[in-house]
Amino acid sequence: MLLTLASFETQTYPKQLYEVIIADDGSTDGTKEMVEDFQASYPLIYISHEEQRGRSAIRNLGVSRATGRYIIFCDADFLVLPEFLAIVSRYHRKYPRAVLSGIPYSWDDAYTHYYPDFSAEEKEHCRQTLAQSNVWNPDLEAATEIIPLLTPEDVLHQSEALSKLIFSSRVPPNTRKEFAKKDIAPWMLLVTRCVSIRRSHFTRIGGFNEQFVLYGLEDWDLGYRLHRLKIPFYSIKEIVGYHQEHPTHFRGNVFNTDNLKIMYKAYGFNDSSLNLFALIPPSENLEKYKYTLRVLRRGIRSKATRSSALLLRRTLRIAARRFYKQNNTLAYKRSLRWIKRKAKGRKSRVARVLRGMVLKTEKLVK
Repeated sequence: MLLTLASFETQTYPKQLYEVIIADDGSTDGTKEMVEDFQASYPLIYISHEEQRGRSAIRNLGVSRATGRYIIFCDADFLVLPEFLAIVSRYHRKYPRAVLSGIPYSWDDAYTHYYPDFSAEEKEHCRQTLAQSNVWNPDLEAATEIIPLLTPEDVLHQSEALSKLIFSSRVPPNTRKEFAKKDIAPWMLLVTRCVSIRRSHFTRIGGFNEQFVLYGLEDWDLGYRLHRLKIPFYSIKEIVGYHQEHPTHFRGNVFNTDNLKIMYKAYGFNDSSLNLFALIPPSENLEKYKYTLRVLRRGIRSKATRSSALLLRRTLRIAARRFYKQNNTLAYKRSLRWIKRKAKGRKSRVARVLRGMVLKTEKLVK
C-alpha cells in the first residue's frame, strides 16, 4: 500500500481536487500506523472497521466519507502512473455518466516485492523477469522475509526502477480482447482493481451488497445493477497503472459459489447472462461464456433457429435453478430428456451449443 500512496503523490492532476480514502476492514498488520506516518501532500483519510465485515461493507463505508462527484476504486496493490487521475478526468468529461474501467489495458504486473512464499513457479517467473532487466539478485532465493524491489523514493522520483520490474499479465490475450468487448455483459468491466463510478449512481443503487462477505463477484454484482440502470461502460485505453504481483494464495476465489447464490436470490432466473454462470463461470472461460451468449442472441433473432435458442435459454434456467437449490431433480431430468429429444438432429450452431449445455446441465443435475 505504501507504494500506492506514494504513486498518488506523483499525480499531475491538482492535489486539491482529489482525496484518497484508505478503507481498512479490521486489519491487524499495522496499516493504520503506516498511513498515519505517511506525509501526504493530498487529502488522506483513514477509516476502518474494528472487526472484519467484508470487502463490500468497508467499501461502502469509504464511499460514505467521500465528497467528490466520482468515486475511483483502486486496490491497495495497484500502482498508478502520474497521469492516472488526469486521464480518468478526461474520460469522464467525454463520458460523464459512464463507468470507466482500467481493465483490460492496465492488467500488467510488476514485481515490486520478492515474497519468500512465492510458489516454485512464481519464483522462477520472477527470476526470469528480473534477469531480463539485469536486476535479479541470487540472494533473494534465500530470503525469509519480504524484500522490497521498488522503494517509495523510486516512485516519488519516477526513476527507471519500475520499468525493469514490469511484465505482461498472464491473462491470455483473447481473454483481454473479450473483456474489452461490450456487446455481451459490459458490466464485467467493473473490476475494483481500477474503476471509476459517478457517486450519485453508486448511491442510487445502494452501493455494494453487504451480503457479500467473502471474496468474489461483489464487483460484478455492482456492475450488473448499474447496467440494469442503463449506465454505459467504457475501458480506459491508456495504461494507467500496474498491479503489484504477490503470491497467488493471497487472492480469494473469484468464482465464489455462495456469492453466486446470493445473486440468484436477488435477481432470479430470467437473465441468461447470469444463468450461464452455473455452467461456464466467466472467470474460468470468458471466451466460451461470451460465445455462448452471442450464439443465443443470434439464435433468438432468427426464425430458423429461434426454437433451438428458446430451448437453450430454458436449459440455462434449469442449470441455474439446480445450482441455487438442490431440489426438483426428477423434474429437471425429465425436462432435459425432453429438450434432448427436441434438439436431436438439428444442425444449426445454436443446436450444437444447446446439446453441449444440456450435457453440462445433466452433470449438474446428477
